[in-house]
Amino acid sequence: MKLTRALLNADLAHPADTMAWVVQDTTIANNGIYQKVGASGTGSWLRVADLPFSFIDALDEGAGTPNAIVATTEMPVSESALIVFTVFEENTGSPVTISFNGSAPLTMETNSGNDIAAAGLPAGMQAFGRIIGTTFRLITDQANAAIVAAAEAAAAAASDFRDEAEGYRDQAQTFAEAALEATLARGYLFGGEISNNVSDLTNDLDIAAGVAATDDAAPGMMVWSAVTRQLDVAYGTGNGGRFDSAVADGTWHIFACTNGTLVAIGMSQSLNPTGAPNYPAGYAKYRRLGSRVRISGAWRRVVQRGDRHMLLDALPQNGGAAIATTASAALLALSGIPTGFEVDVLLEASLTSATVSNGALLSSPIVNDAVPGASNAGSNVGHIQVASQYAAASLRIRTNTSGQIRHRANAAGNLYIAVHGWFDDRGSNVFKSGPSIGSSVAGGEVRSSQYNTLQDAITAAAGKKLVIEAGSYVTTGLTGVSNIEITTSGPVTISTTTNAPILDMTNCVNWSIRGHLRLVGNATPYTSYPGSLSDAGQKGIKISNCDRYLIDGKIELVNINGSGLFVDASAGGWQHEGLIKGIRAQSCYHGIRYTNVAEYDHVSDFSISNCAFAVRVESGNIMFSNGKMTFNSVCVSIAAGSNDAHGEFINCQMNHSNYAVDAAGITFGEVFTGCIALGDQAGAGHGKIRLTDSVGIQWNGGQVGGDIELAGTSRMALMNAYIRSGLVSAPSVSGGSTFTAKNNVVDTGGLWAYNN
Repeated sequence: MKLTRALLNADLAHPADTMAWVVQDTTIANNGIYQKVGASGTGSWLRVADLPFSFIDALDEGAGTPNAIVATTEMPVSESALIVFTVFEENTGSPVTISFNGSAPLTMETNSGNDIAAAGLPAGMQAFGRIIGTTFRLITDQANAAIVAAAEAAAAAASDFRDEAEGYRDQAQTFAEAALEATLARGYLFGGEISNNVSDLTNDLDIAAGVAATDDAAPGMMVWSAVTRQLDVAYGTGNGGRFDSAVADGTWHIFACTNGTLVAIGMSQSLNPTGAPNYPAGYAKYRRLGSRVRISGAWRRVVQRGDRHMLLDALPQNGGAAIATTASAALLALSGIPTGFEVDVLLEASLTSATVSNGALLSSPIVNDAVPGASNAGSNVGHIQVASQYAAASLRIRTNTSGQIRHRANAAGNLYIAVHGWFDDRGSNVFKSGPSIGSSVAGGEVRSSQYNTLQDAITAAAGKKLVIEAGSYVTTGLTGVSNIEITTSGPVTISTTTNAPILDMTNCVNWSIRGHLRLVGNATPYTSYPGSLSDAGQKGIKISNCDRYLIDGKIELVNINGSGLFVDASAGGWQHEGLIKGIRAQSCYHGIRYTNVAEYDHVSDFSISNCAFAVRVESGNIMFSNGKMTFNSVCVSIAAGSNDAHGEFINCQMNHSNYAVDAAGITFGEVFTGCIALGDQAGAGHGKIRLTDSVGIQWNGGQVGGDIELAGTSRMALMNAYIRSGLVSAPSVSGGSTFTAKNNVVDTGGLWAYNN
């Protein structure tokens, strides 16, 4: 929008067909809607229409004379708009002229085209008319009172319509901006399908016309026409499309790239084409349109229908020879499908075996291995009914980034696998399951499908709500941000192959995690007491130097080679206002660990099983309530640390474990209220309460079904509890320890001498 035509003519840096408005030029005819002619930096502006204002409100403040009216408007007048004004003073002669905004006077005429008679425009009259050439013709009529009354009503309506039109204009602009934002959302892709060129099936690919957003945090739009690209010719020469320096077999990725103005289409074996030697300088933004595989010096022929990529000819694996499978899992690298990212591969599999009832399970390497069989993970390649016959199945399996799947059977056999194609959305799923228009604006909602990685989504969601969409993800470690709400749209599994925290919330404040989230580490499953795990430093969720946070949902922590939930803070930076609810930990070295002055959290409704330590506490002032801890080496481990212990466990079960409570070096005490400690059942551990040089341990209420052992200088009080005599021996109190038991009851027989 420009104020004058001169300002518009001075600005030619716009592409052809750009539209512009001139709104306040002193030459009335210059105001209007213009269209750019010619390329950016050249050409001219062509006036194509009047400004779209239906009604214009003018103001007559008496600046002129009764017979030469001077009026002003907030917007330029034109012949395409109706003008209304209130007459300031009655006219005394004829003809009458009117000038708008200092322009040349226009002769006022009646509705029938005659001059205005003397006194034909009384003061206060609402005059309603339009410009026709050098005249201003009234729609109102000076001689008819009824027409005047109608004009007065029309004048009032015109003012309302003007305001309403301005409102619609603003609303339309808002919608246009929202639509533009959605169009530019990362992930947008229309067209760009890839096909084998019939003239040169060996080297050439045809790329259809398309529109796409670049694959970066600040996406730009790319538009291109259909092109043919040759792999055997370097980019920059004719239809050459090879960004890399040499032709080679393997996976090639096809990209659209832009320098902000022009679009280049080419191929690279790197997922980052900017590193390829022949990549055009300055084309820093790009988007992968798809990938194809070159085998034995020629493109594998593919038929594409959107996200589905079908091999024109099925590709038997291992050259069509048998693939031996056993009861142990093995990985198989598939040929003919792209690598570098995960795809859903489509394949046909057949199994032969001399073992009747043998079946095979083909699965994705990004999830845990499972034993095939009806009572385990099942089979997806049938069961052999007659020895040495075969079973078959059509499967869709997610590969890893190396193009591998996993296979395993109940017994020895031979697999025959043929690949038929794959699914690859090329990052466009944001427009299939992403948010509605406007939902990803500041203060709104971000969905994980808008971004290539979960880390990108977390970073972009600072100050917003992040929805992680149901499914399985693999990471080498995620870093959280402050002021974020993380939730899930269904069950979410995030697994890792490194010892870095799966989700690290260090130094983050004011955040929450909700929903069904399963975090899987790389530890071997816990087996037997005292367990086979060690602390390799891995963490499921790490909380350090945080404040004002909430975890509430079904948060599963599995096979963590360290601590499932690890809470830590530097000295002087204690935890505050942390509420944690719904932790489920299994096969972790520590299910939950608090250390290094991490204090004042409330952990509730947790369940921990098959861990070396269910809960390990080396800090003070932490409340644990409504917890269930079973089949662990140690349920509650309280150890010396900075400002340790003096917290509380309320309504917690500690059953079927070697130690219900194991405390060492505690000086400030710990309180157990309404808790249950049971052992010696179903072959589990004894459930002992063991204190070593620990004082101030108080057990109030609940039930005890395990031995009690005090060593060194320990002090413990047991009060108001129910004692299972068949599971408990007399307390062992040694050294300078003191044990006090009051108001306890026993199921059979008498209580120890300590009860008084």
